[in-house]
Amino acid sequence: MRKIGIFLFIFISLCLYFNFLLSGYDPNLIHLDSIYQSPSKEYIFGTDSLGRDLFIRLLFALKTSFLIGIFASFFTICFACFYVFLMRLVFYSFFIRLLNIFLSLPILLLLMFFQSFLQGGFWSMIFIIALAHFPFIAKVLEDELKRLEKLEFYECALVLGCSKIRAFFKELLPPCFSLLMVLFVLNVIHAINTESTLSFFGLGLAFEIPSLGNILNDASKAIFLGAWWMIVFPLLFILGLILPLLLLARFWQNIFGIRL
Repeated sequence: MRKIGIFLFIFISLCLYFNFLLSGYDPNLIHLDSIYQSPSKEYIFGTDSLGRDLFIRLLFALKTSFLIGIFASFFTICFACFYVFLMRLVFYSFFIRLLNIFLSLPILLLLMFFQSFLQGGFWSMIFIIALAHFPFIAKVLEDELKRLEKLEFYECALVLGCSKIRAFFKELLPPCFSLLMVLFVLNVIHAINTESTLSFFGLGLAFEIPSLGNILNDASKAIFLGAWWMIVFPLLFILGLILPLLLLARFWQNIFGIRL
């Protein structure tokens, strides 16, 4: 399993490296005389409905989806930490009930609803995913903080005169770093899946922005024309992006002894 993870990690690194080398290419360059060309020496992954090189588009899409996952996960962790800190300052009961209400809502439907009013921008997609995912992270973090509050080191810090605000940052939050790292990696996967799902239904990034979801959206129409490469290669890229992250999260869970 570890060898598979290393192989897939190398695969992602090579894809991002080739993306850098091919940065001068236009992923939206249209060749109407090369529509739905099967894989060949000229187009190793074939072309799509507008004659665009699928290999170049997948490389750019991989970078786009990966960056969305990284930034969305980062902001999700930040929002969750701020929310937990805020509800420990004032109105704890109100904020914890509000958090439970958020967790009971159908997140994907809400994402589709709010995304339908936006322009499909890169940063708007990141923030809407972060806002949708932070309640779960906040709930897990709050449960861990409650467990730590029962331990002697926290009680000793309060007895020695440490305020609750200072104890939150100096005593409670540092032991949660390993948990937050695992949640960060897992949330990158959720963010990538969310972007792909929204883009697949036409509610994600703008059409001209290459992403894995947009390419799969095109593939849903191409499959009826026998363009199998429009399905196979994007799915392989998604698996090559998600599986190493899953293995990394699993590896860290085993090292730190975290159970989610």
